This record gives sequence, structure tokens and C-alpha cells, in this order.
Amino acid sequence: MTGHGQSSTKAGHNQIDVEVRTVNNRFLKVTARAQDLSPAFEGEIEGLVRDFIRRGSVTVNVRVSGGIAGGANDVLSHQALKAYLQAAEKASKEYGVQIDLDWGSLLQLPGVLETKGNFDDPVILEAARDGIRNALADLQRMRQAEGNSMQERLLAYLSELEAVITKIGARASAVLQDYQLRLEQKVRAAVESRGLELGDLDLTREVVLFSDKSDISEELTRLDSHLKQFYGLFQQKESQGRRIDFLLQEMGREANTIGSKANDAEISSHVVTIKVIMEQIRELVQNVE
Repeated sequence: MTGHGQSSTKAGHNQIDVEVRTVNNRFLKVTARAQDLSPAFEGEIEGLVRDFIRRGSVTVNVRVSGGIAGGANDVLSHQALKAYLQAAEKASKEYGVQIDLDWGSLLQLPGVLETKGNFDDPVILEAARDGIRNALADLQRMRQAEGNSMQERLLAYLSELEAVITKIGARASAVLQDYQLRLEQKVRAAVESRGLELGDLDLTREVVLFSDKSDISEELTRLDSHLKQFYGLFQQKESQGRRIDFLLQEMGREANTIGSKANDAEISSHVVTIKVIMEQIRELVQNVE
């Protein structure tokens, strides 16, 4: 599920700003950026994220300002400065050109000034943890609001599915009667054209065979069971995205079986409607954790 959360936390003279963004993903993928803190802390961020999120691509940005870890300083690297000066002196002698050195420019050269700070300050790290938790909680509030809206749409889709399945069940009992009537008319016409008599036993045997091949009562029962499980997921506190994926897969299998066994245009039309609704549900639940 997509979402955004942020927080700002104070730690002495420092401020820790955290931003969390999520986009859809079947699995959990965490990308952490905390350049102002210890590199090891970036690995810890994934554990904090897992306490809140089960699925999705999550990006966490942590920035420390106001004097990193309670007092970062720019320290002059004498070794780097000396190397630059020696290179300038050598170039001046080699090319016979007088080089005017500007200390302001020298200090901006890479490596001349090094930022020193205690990136492992426990006070800063704990404040960063709190900031990440607060940003994740902010993210969850946004996702909860979106989730409530999604639930309403899902319930509407499930209600439509339930209505279509009921229509299939009502039509299924009529299919056998229609087949029996058509079969009897065709066989009777063929038999009478040859001056023969219609045998009730043979006709009944054919109807029974058709009944066995086209019986969809088990598929309808399983579809009804999957729907009840689907409704039950809304009562669960834990995220149910994977469970929903599984139920959709099973319901699709039952719908395909009904379409192939029913041998009836009206039921086939209802099966197409079921597949359309399920595709709408599938697109919607891609956002469900």
C-alpha cells in the first residue's frame, strides 16, 4: 500500500528528520539512508520497519542537523593540504608559472577539511529510532484511512460476487430440466421417424450421465466457503494480503470449473461476470499489505 510518513525529533542541539515512503510490492523491501549516522544503523532500520510493515517497498531517509551527534567539527587534514601544496609547487617549477594560492580555495579541495563527529552517540541513535517509529506511525495512520476506503469497495465487490453466485445456483437446477426436455424431444422425434418406441430407461440413463458431468454443486459450495472466509478476513487484526491472494486464486479455479462443466450460456455469462469482479478485486488488493 502506498503511503508517506514523517517526523522531527530533538536530541540536544541536534534535530533528526525522518521521512518514510512506501509503494506496492509483493514482498518487503527496505531501502535505508542515514548518511549522518553510523553505517551499522542503516541495517537496524529494517528491523524497526518490520515492526510496522509486512509487505511493500519502503524507503527511509534519516537526516541529522544542528551539529551532528552533539558537535561535529571540520578538522584540517595536514596530509591532504601538504600534498596539494607540493603538487602546486612542482607544477610551478615545471611550467615556469607563478601560482597564487588562495586559502579559501585550498580549504574547499576534496579531503582538506574532514567532518568529525561521534556518529555512534547513543543519545542521537535513540532519538533517531524514536523518529523512525513516529514516522512509521504517521505512515500507518495514512494507510489506515486508505484501508478503510478500500474495505468499503471490497465489501461492495464481494456483495456483487455473492449475488452472481446465487444466480448461478438458481440456474443450475433449471439446466438439467431444460436438457432433459430437449433430449426427450430430439430422441422422440428420431425414434418415431423410424417407427420405434422410446425407451424411458435409455432416456433416463442419458439424463443421469449429463447430470454427473454438469453437476456444479461442489464448486458452488466451495465458492460460498471462500466468500465466507473472505468476509472473515475483515475481522482479523493482522494484515491479510497473502491470504486474500490465495482466496482469489482458489475462487478463480472454481469459477473456471463451473464454466467448463455447466454447458449453459447463461451460466457461462455469469462466470464471465465473476471473473471481471475478481479482476477488479485483484487490482484493488495489490495495495493490501
